[in-house]
Amino acid sequence: MEPLRTERFDIEGKAFWRLAAACIAVLVPLNWSWYAWGREVPGSLALYIVAGSMVYFGLLRWLTGIRFSDLSYEARFMVISAMVLLIVFLGFGRSDTYHRLFQQFVPKDARTPLLGFAYFATCSVLLRLVIPYLLVRFKLRRPPREYGYVLRGGTRMRWVYFALFIVMVPLVIGASTLPDFQSSYPQTRGLITGNEISLRLFILYNAAYFMMFLSGESFWRGYMTFGLGRDLDIAALPWMVMMYSIGHYAKPILEVNGSIIAGFVLGYLALRHRSFFLGALLHWSIALTMDLAVLYQRGVMWN
Repeated sequence: MEPLRTERFDIEGKAFWRLAAACIAVLVPLNWSWYAWGREVPGSLALYIVAGSMVYFGLLRWLTGIRFSDLSYEARFMVISAMVLLIVFLGFGRSDTYHRLFQQFVPKDARTPLLGFAYFATCSVLLRLVIPYLLVRFKLRRPPREYGYVLRGGTRMRWVYFALFIVMVPLVIGASTLPDFQSSYPQTRGLITGNEISLRLFILYNAAYFMMFLSGESFWRGYMTFGLGRDLDIAALPWMVMMYSIGHYAKPILEVNGSIIAGFVLGYLALRHRSFFLGALLHWSIALTMDLAVLYQRGVMWN
């Protein structure tokens, strides 16, 4: 499958690297600021999303002369709708919303740690996969394959993704020894009772986990990257990476900043073979490796 040749602006070479470097120079201290004081401010995630987007499009205009209004209607609609969906998802789609608003209506004898995670995964699929797909199909009237919703031809770079997985394994195992990661993984730590974890529940959890990563990749590398990439090609990556990194807030800061590199790599690969499926598989495999490594480090047994 050949890349789509529909870019309206040619931003390559030094211009792209200047834009990427400038965005990263802003993003890293922005990430640290959220952990220092931003999470104490109500609605701070929405402010960070808006501020990050304003920084990117301000830098885009300063370094290339391209204004937001110069972009196609499709690109502008995608940017605004993606920001709204991300704000709603981060504000109301996580497990803490389930515990705060809905858990009280579930009988105590029916409660399970998987319910909060199931709510999280359901919101992820709805807000990051289903709604963007419907917008592409019926609002923008584009064939979904042009936004990466395709399997055919989407595995031709599988050896690149496999090599990335091999590179990441020792890094993940090393990170699994750190207290921040041991307190954050697995995502549904309530599965662990005493020093044991149910294999059956862990399998169910990972089925939902995969759908969460599939929806995430369809959003970051599909809807965002291809939507803006139709106008800017790889120059769309810094904006997607800024939103992607902000979307990791509440996870360990090392992972938040590491997502900058991952975002650029996965975004570039997706643009070049026009699919996000292998990115989802890679992302899920790394997360599964982290979960297993943390469980091993903590000496948790299976039952």
